[in-house]
Amino acid sequence: MGPLPFAVVLPGLGEVSSFEDVGKKWNAWLETQDVAVQVLVTGLQSSIQGGAIGYMFGSISAIDPSQNGTAPKPANPALDSMMKAGPWGTARNLAALTGVQAAATLAIKKARNGKEDVYSSMAASFLSGVAYSLVSGSPNPIQSAITTGAAFGLFNGLIYQVGQAFKPEFADTEYDRGKYMLKTLGLTKYVDNLKKGLLTDNTIMLWNDNALAEVRIPPGPRLLILHHLDTYRNPSSVLKPALPLPPLPPPPPAVATAAAGASGR
Repeated sequence: MGPLPFAVVLPGLGEVSSFEDVGKKWNAWLETQDVAVQVLVTGLQSSIQGGAIGYMFGSISAIDPSQNGTAPKPANPALDSMMKAGPWGTARNLAALTGVQAAATLAIKKARNGKEDVYSSMAASFLSGVAYSLVSGSPNPIQSAITTGAAFGLFNGLIYQVGQAFKPEFADTEYDRGKYMLKTLGLTKYVDNLKKGLLTDNTIMLWNDNALAEVRIPPGPRLLILHHLDTYRNPSSVLKPALPLPPLPPPPPAVATAAAGASGR
């Protein structure tokens, strides 16, 4: 999107000069809010988008050629029900579907400390399927909500697994030194914490207590990590953090001879 004709001052966001700037500042503002606010706002955003798409789809579906006998009615009951819902009904259904999907996805992700997998995807899809079924006005709402939610969850879980199977794998080399350091200190279980906070190898020399606390590394391991890094923060040191120590140089000849004589006694 191009720049705005003139700079605009938006409440809570400050001065913006382009639509891209609006999006960046909005996302930055949202990240500073409580989890409940983030979930609510994310759900509302997706609900509005889904409602707009649903209204357009419903408007197109309302032009039903079967009304004038030129084409048969759809054999799929779900598609037939969607076409009968009309623009506003379709907008309502998709608004509920997309809003609950986005809100549930974010809520589950936050509750699991950022972890995302097939179970998270299936749980969010199940809830969105339940919401879609309830607002659609099924004759048997409870049974329909459960079956629709289960169908949504299983289908989305299958799609997630297929996507993961074909996802290209790239060597993750940005955290090699950090991983080695944690392995050396016996703290390998905190490798994922580094990735969540984007504490890459390039940032190692900048790590401090606040940065490690932000990624939820407990005080004890933080002290060990910082003590390890302090060994390498001396400007005169040629050592690099998180790398193995070089072998000791061989002793001078006089020392080596004395040591050999002492051992031969």
